[in-house]
Amino acid sequence: MSNKRGLFDKRFCDFVRKNFKEGAVVCLTGAGISNESSIPTFRGKGGLWEKYDPGMYASMDGLVSVFRKNPKDLVDFVSDFYGVLLKAKANPAHISLAALEKVGIVKAIITQNIDSLHQRAGSRSVVELHGNSFRIRCSDCGSKLSLEINRAKEMVSLFEKNSGSRIKLLKIMSRYCPRCSKCGGRYRTDIVLFGEQLPAEELKLAYKLLSGCKCLLVIGSSLVVYPAASLPLYAKERGAKLIEINSEPSALSDIFDYKIMGKAGDILPEIARLLI
Repeated sequence: MSNKRGLFDKRFCDFVRKNFKEGAVVCLTGAGISNESSIPTFRGKGGLWEKYDPGMYASMDGLVSVFRKNPKDLVDFVSDFYGVLLKAKANPAHISLAALEKVGIVKAIITQNIDSLHQRAGSRSVVELHGNSFRIRCSDCGSKLSLEINRAKEMVSLFEKNSGSRIKLLKIMSRYCPRCSKCGGRYRTDIVLFGEQLPAEELKLAYKLLSGCKCLLVIGSSLVVYPAASLPLYAKERGAKLIEINSEPSALSDIFDYKIMGKAGDILPEIARLLI
């Protein structure tokens, strides 16, 4: 579908021009789009799960256990986790999607990512199925607050400077994850951890968006993590055309109408040039 220069055949170009009308396109993005911003996938080469056991570091009970046994191990994990996210910048794929949203073609982005790069690129309608590393939420009432990038940097720095003291680390945690002013519950990072349910409101909105979309553009998702992996099937059953942009085939590549193998950062700017 695309050659090394990122150009498309006439059939695909005609399809894009005909079908990518105002509000017609919904996007589903996965780790692959952020990988091009130097954020390794969790299970991929250089990912966190090469260094840290997800059985311990990807669940709340596991993180509490790590802190109790050796708080420095938790600090190392937090430092590595946020260190990558804080350095990352939106790439041409993120920027192209924001541009397509601005002119009304992309209605919304449903993302499995937790890095806020879509928002940093300028996208406004973003449904985050797995939460956001730069946000905290109340464990009891679900109220959410932004964790600004500068505050995240400050938090990580303080963690690193006080890694040997449980008491100091607990005080730092209390500062950046305070009590909720509405219900008194404790705030925590707004990330869906292992064993936790996806946020009901976001999942409901995702299904609503897919019920009315003409085209679903899936970018950088392996489509192996459910329930997010079921979304293309849901859209297809309701008549949407499916387009996959991936560096390699996904688990559901066979159901797509168009499959474009390559870097999203090369391909999406070309699609944007066809339309803007």
